[in-house]
Amino acid sequence: MEENGIIQPLEDEDLPEAAREVTSDYDPSEEETTFGSVTSSVGGHVWEYGRRYHSFRYGRYPLPNDEEEYKREALRHTMLKDLLGGKMYMAPIGDNPQKIIDMGTGFGDWAIEVGEIFPSARVTGVDLSPIQPHWIPPNVDFIVDDIEDEWVHANDYDFAHFRFVNTFIKDNTGVFGKVFQNLKPGGWVEIQDVLPHVASDDNTIPRDYPMIRFYSMVKPVLREKYGFNIRVLDQLPSLLESVGFVNVQRKVFHMPLGEWARDPHLRLLGGYFREVMMDFVGAMAARPLVEAGFDKEEIEDIVREVNAAAGNRRIHAYVPIHFVWAQKPPV
Repeated sequence: MEENGIIQPLEDEDLPEAAREVTSDYDPSEEETTFGSVTSSVGGHVWEYGRRYHSFRYGRYPLPNDEEEYKREALRHTMLKDLLGGKMYMAPIGDNPQKIIDMGTGFGDWAIEVGEIFPSARVTGVDLSPIQPHWIPPNVDFIVDDIEDEWVHANDYDFAHFRFVNTFIKDNTGVFGKVFQNLKPGGWVEIQDVLPHVASDDNTIPRDYPMIRFYSMVKPVLREKYGFNIRVLDQLPSLLESVGFVNVQRKVFHMPLGEWARDPHLRLLGGYFREVMMDFVGAMAARPLVEAGFDKEEIEDIVREVNAAAGNRRIHAYVPIHFVWAQKPPV
């Protein structure tokens, strides 16, 4: 089932160079992780272009992991909860999941809150960066590793969750194959992500709209420099089915870019999303665009223009956010 459109209220049933910092407040609880063996680099960070990045698998992920990025992720987390009416996911995982894994957990907000919702469940967050808080619920743990590695001793998960991760993965087919192998029969996977495409329903977007130009700059960088499939969301339903998943469903929300909507709830969400996207533009401008060869003046111009355009309420732009969930066949 696929449903597209402007956000509607959910019904109950829908419901300087390579300088390294070697200290970290993260303390891995295991010498061997879910995916492989940890190395001495997991607790370090790299400072470049005025931002902080992970040092484990250096360069694997283009966005920073510093305080500015935390603020962006925290606001995005709030935005998606508000979008879903307080819910954390859309998959029908039931009331008693026992093992949940959050892939690319980032700063861990989703994993921590889900751990509080299900105190009897073991919730594991996996990320390249040791940036999660030290004080967490007793049923939550975090692992520093690459989710594209082989899974060494992970199995029997009830639910695997991805949020704003899959457009930054090189081999989604391989990742979902591993998820399929390590879910319980009847277990669920859910993906939440932004499709990098700007549109409007009333033709108010000019041809030279800055956010479109920004995406045209970023897409080849992510594709050619990092090897990411930035259009993977278009392919997700068929990809999941090819791996073996059933009951594949998708819901697409048209998230307003800016506070142009008349509806107060949409206007609030659009304000959230504008801030999230402006911070994303800044994060991409810090390292990926510089290393791709764009000059400083060109980068500063696009950042300034994107911010100004998103504040123009006469332009009714939106970006699709996809929620896709699927089930491993029950026995």
